[in-house]
Amino acid sequence: MNNLDTILKHNLDPVPKYLLMRDVLKLDSKNEELIFAKNMVLKSKWVNDIIQLQWEDGSWGQFHSMSQFSQSPITTEQALRRLLILGLDKNDEVIQKALLYMEKYLIGELELRDRVEKKHDWDILTRLFVTTWILKINPSNDLAKSIAKDWAKIIIHAFSKDEYNHNYYKEAYYEIHRSPKDKYMWRFDNFYIVSILVGMLPSDIESKFLDYLINSKNGIYYVYDKCIKDIPCSFCSKNASRYIDVHNLLCSYSSAKIKLNYFIEWLNNNKSKDGFWDMGQSVKDKIQFPLSNSWRKTINRKIDCTVRILKILSKLNVL
Repeated sequence: MNNLDTILKHNLDPVPKYLLMRDVLKLDSKNEELIFAKNMVLKSKWVNDIIQLQWEDGSWGQFHSMSQFSQSPITTEQALRRLLILGLDKNDEVIQKALLYMEKYLIGELELRDRVEKKHDWDILTRLFVTTWILKINPSNDLAKSIAKDWAKIIIHAFSKDEYNHNYYKEAYYEIHRSPKDKYMWRFDNFYIVSILVGMLPSDIESKFLDYLINSKNGIYYVYDKCIKDIPCSFCSKNASRYIDVHNLLCSYSSAKIKLNYFIEWLNNNKSKDGFWDMGQSVKDKIQFPLSNSWRKTINRKIDCTVRILKILSKLNVL
């Protein structure tokens, strides 16, 4: 019995059921069963808990970071991350309102509520943050793509020789961003830049870029702070959940499949005899998990973990 047969014999809650249909079975968007499943997702507790917190302007208060003065229990980034994980997309009203808010920021019609970090060129960073989430929702958004193209130019220059050249990165960074040199230069091995460069790099540059990220001791800032090739000690851990997350980020790149065999092997080695993956209770973080309505039943946790991994294996075309 394969993974799909194992999971489909169970009565699935709305979110894991929809994600399986959309991202693993890849049903047509006009499929009536898929449409019905999506409607059930929109009525689910996890989705509505976040929708009820959305502000009138389309945000959830502060965008990137919480502070003691925050008037919302989550940031706009956290809300968007969770909603996308739960299966929402650019066609949903709550996401459309957030998109409009972010676009207004990029064209200068509003300011973010976050406290300015003076050591950084804050305008560069906030535009990067906002651009990332716009492109995760709508990769064809011209406003955000223009910013991503600038970062791509920097990376292309930095990797224009046989390997990464930090002086080239620095040179292109200050030339393209016109950032004051007394401001902190933002490193590229972070969640935001790695996210926005998908599909933006020539194949040879992309290959060198991924090799650098996979072998770097730093990991990818905001996601995983160890060498990506260093396998976690325990599969049932938050560290392993972050390890999966960082590879989910990388597998969006076209050349990822041939570079991530070690990760695929690790996943397959940690599949249980019953055909499920189970990462344990500790990975419940209200962002990646849970997907099901409740984890009171162990099978729901197993289903959620399995759906998450099947989605990644599907992206890598190895199911």
